[in-house]
Amino acid sequence: MSLENSKQISAASLQPELWTASSNDALNLFVTDGEQAINFQPLFTYPIFGDAETIYGYQDLNIFLCFDHYTFKPFLNIKYKEKLDDSDLVDLKATMDKYVPESTIFKDEIAWVDSINEEKKNYNIPGDKIDSFKKEKIEYSIYKIDLKSAAGLELHKRLQILVLLYIEAGSFIDAEDDLWDLYVLYERAPEDKEPSIVGFTTAYNYWKYPGAKNFDDEKSEVRIKTSQFIILPVYQGQGLGQSFYSHLCKYWLANDNIVEIVVEDPNEGFDDMRDRADLKRLGDLGFDFDKVVAKDIDQDWITKTRAHLKLEKRQFARLLELILLYKLKNNKSVSKSDVRLFIKRRLYKKNKEGLDSLDEATRRDKLQTAYQALEEDYFRILGDLRLPIKRRLDGEDTFESKKIKV
Repeated sequence: MSLENSKQISAASLQPELWTASSNDALNLFVTDGEQAINFQPLFTYPIFGDAETIYGYQDLNIFLCFDHYTFKPFLNIKYKEKLDDSDLVDLKATMDKYVPESTIFKDEIAWVDSINEEKKNYNIPGDKIDSFKKEKIEYSIYKIDLKSAAGLELHKRLQILVLLYIEAGSFIDAEDDLWDLYVLYERAPEDKEPSIVGFTTAYNYWKYPGAKNFDDEKSEVRIKTSQFIILPVYQGQGLGQSFYSHLCKYWLANDNIVEIVVEDPNEGFDDMRDRADLKRLGDLGFDFDKVVAKDIDQDWITKTRAHLKLEKRQFARLLELILLYKLKNNKSVSKSDVRLFIKRRLYKKNKEGLDSLDEATRRDKLQTAYQALEEDYFRILGDLRLPIKRRLDGEDTFESKKIKV
């Protein structure tokens, strides 16, 4: 062992913090349009670097992962001041190569820029535009990516590392499974030469048995389940996630083969966005909020309305409770005791097995505690949201009779 290596190992053992880096801090992400680059940090790196989210053996470590704003072609560069001469150190290049596509350019930034320019000569978004909307003169377009095409599959490979970095317990999907769909949101301001990727979502098409007659008639029914949903950090806080989700729902509502829209294991942030988006969408569809009552609600109406909206039971139950709390908050002719009983009834059914093992006093206390926590959370979600709750005029179309169009 050389004297220099011996000094290094001695220094590392005496001051390990000098050779240990947070992988969340070391990994720097960039998106660039060729003129400016926007930097953002990952939320999670444990799927790549382990549960401790640390990297040992390097000083002043920086891992740069850059993407073109339009094609999302990646560039990887790894820099450090010093490295321990230790065979057990993590090979950073080999580790990152497991999660980025083979098209990733390493170290040579000029080669990366040249390859982007060459690719853009014939590049088109590999899919079909299914919807668009505008916000402050900026046009946003949603594309359903063709994962059966080489270009569509390649785009997915370039995007998918973000699932690991921004969704807790996120994992890669099998994009070659025909039942997976990829939808990408792009923005383009009037002065922009090219659109920029804002975010994306993956959705799985679960086959649903349509009943004997429909099955014999070869009618297809699908429960579409949103699996991953990401808005790039630079675009967050602008309501784009809510708009993206709402326009996807509009597209799925117009598809007769889709009978239910489901979300897989949503986190709290997505749940909040979804609740507010769904409530706003009900208003846009002309939903009759007066039908939502805490006492003697029409169960047949619930079944038919939920099917019409293609909402899963859990989500529709949340919306009904949110509407009741909204009415209570705004003095819209509902009784607090009736609302409380309405919500407690669902909480009891959901937790019946555990609650039935308790004595009555404890059971009542548990239910009251659960109700108070839920009420507080619902009021937080409602915030300053305004719902169009008013009496429907005679002869006015109900939302059930409206033709939903994309």
